[in-house]
Amino acid sequence: TQSTWDKDMLNLIILIWVLLNVGYCAQYKVTAQRVNKERPLCGLKEGKSIYSCNYNPAFADLRKDGKKVAEGLFVRSQNITKPPYDVGKSVVTLVESSPPNKFFEDLDDIKLNKIDESTVVFEAEGREENYGVEDPRVVYREKDETYYMFYTAAEQKKDEVVARLALATTKTPKIKNSWVRHGPIIPEFKWSKSGALLLRDDMGGPHYLIWGDDNLRLAFSYDLLSYRTFPTIYLKTRKDHFDSELVESGPPPLRLSDGNYLFIYNSARKGFPSPRPNYDLQYNAGWIIIDGREPQRILQRCEEPLLSPVLKWEKGEDPLGLVPNVVFIEAAKPLGNDKFLVFYGAADTVIGAAVITVETVSYTHLT
Repeated sequence: TQSTWDKDMLNLIILIWVLLNVGYCAQYKVTAQRVNKERPLCGLKEGKSIYSCNYNPAFADLRKDGKKVAEGLFVRSQNITKPPYDVGKSVVTLVESSPPNKFFEDLDDIKLNKIDESTVVFEAEGREENYGVEDPRVVYREKDETYYMFYTAAEQKKDEVVARLALATTKTPKIKNSWVRHGPIIPEFKWSKSGALLLRDDMGGPHYLIWGDDNLRLAFSYDLLSYRTFPTIYLKTRKDHFDSELVESGPPPLRLSDGNYLFIYNSARKGFPSPRPNYDLQYNAGWIIIDGREPQRILQRCEEPLLSPVLKWEKGEDPLGLVPNVVFIEAAKPLGNDKFLVFYGAADTVIGAAVITVETVSYTHLT
């Protein structure tokens, strides 16, 4: 009836006024559901790659003349040189949805083209990358029709390996020689890795970069080429939680329907013995909610892992994994309605997929 509709509308208006003026914040529930019938998408055993290890992918729409023509994963690929744990340099391969115009639509049977030499789009150059290029995270910027790839430039020095967070850009990601290197972007730190970009063109900048692989730091940029890091830690490890040993960036922050962002991070804890000598870490995924208006503010942090290695190929049991007990998320595709298809590395050997669902479960008062 009209009176019932008026009452419901009045209650809605009152709720909106309270949220805007009294200072309430949504509380979120975030869950993960594996897809592709809990099978790996891509690996040597599956006949989908010529490389021994294919993992830690980034996601991007692939465009031609401004039009989306395919979906792609930028994959860290490398070969085992001496079984079971010695490996060669990593390269970045680009594998497309198969067929390209079908995208990743059938979540029970996600199809990718095969990874081979022809799919290598980025590989090591120069002294600062003599140990390989690793763990890409990619953002496409519509404003300048450019792909921004943040990756680890690994350098083998005399008695140590040094990792530096570096940037490369292109308008044509499938063409290997089109990538322009901009070098390490956090030069004030000896060691830097894992940069996830929050693009803020719609807000007029600045843009934010969440980076790090022990604690997470936050940097900002106006030109997307030079970055300044805030002096304080953005996200710390927690001694009594699943993220006690380290926290590391996941994919770029994901905008929610209420304007805030879901940010998925990776983490590790000790206490999980494995066949790999002197290794007892377990990698899990976690999440935070970032304020859409002030990304420096974290509104909520999970108490339990979002995703943990439980399947044989995630634990590195079948096939034998390069690094046991690892799930590691770097790629996410928005599906709408606060759902996201994520792709993750498993045991540093194969790629899996899951759907992440974000729900608002309550509101709490901001103090």
